[in-house]
Amino acid sequence: MILALDAAGSACSAALWRDGALAHSCFEEMDYGHAQALMPMVEEVVGPEGYGALDLICVGTGPGAYTGLRIAISAARGLALATGIQALGIENFAMHALAARRQGAQGPLAVILETRRAEFYVRRFEADDAPAGAADVLDAATLSARLAMQPAFLAGDAVARFMTEVPDAPGVSGTHAGHADAAILAEIAARMPAVPDAPPPSPVYLRPPDTTPPRADRQRLR
Repeated sequence: MILALDAAGSACSAALWRDGALAHSCFEEMDYGHAQALMPMVEEVVGPEGYGALDLICVGTGPGAYTGLRIAISAARGLALATGIQALGIENFAMHALAARRQGAQGPLAVILETRRAEFYVRRFEADDAPAGAADVLDAATLSARLAMQPAFLAGDAVARFMTEVPDAPGVSGTHAGHADAAILAEIAARMPAVPDAPPPSPVYLRPPDTTPPRADRQRLR
């Protein structure tokens, strides 16, 4: 049994994988309020069997919104500490790649995720889903230029924004726009081989978070 949870983007979700299939899931689109929504979702999908029946907890590690990432990863690590069950982190790029394949995407993929700024988080996958190089942060013009040289099917929660900014983007073989979903995350975790010595989940940051110290801290820094 696998509990999956995610709050990295503009959605919040939890899912339970049991006996080789999705047993229960909760999903809601939201820009704010992940902290209030996540644990009730987790409680609902775990149900009366309780946490003691779980074999693994997995969580989306981003990249994504700073606050949502911290909420979900802290919840996963807290549950793992309380129950003694392993917590595993999986990048959100993989969730969007699998979701696109479920919709019939063929060939190379370019997963583009929201930064909530002008740029995009980008990671490319080959036709066999092997990652092609490291993830990057690109503006629309640079991403369009790369697609002209390396055509791909686009997937991710920033696809709609990119296609609005660059409606005639070259090299786009198709698109699948959607939010990360813990139901997909649970399936990915179920496919993975056991990693008993995996480190605790930690957030994937490709750019510094948009945060400033509280006023009192700024005074002390001066």
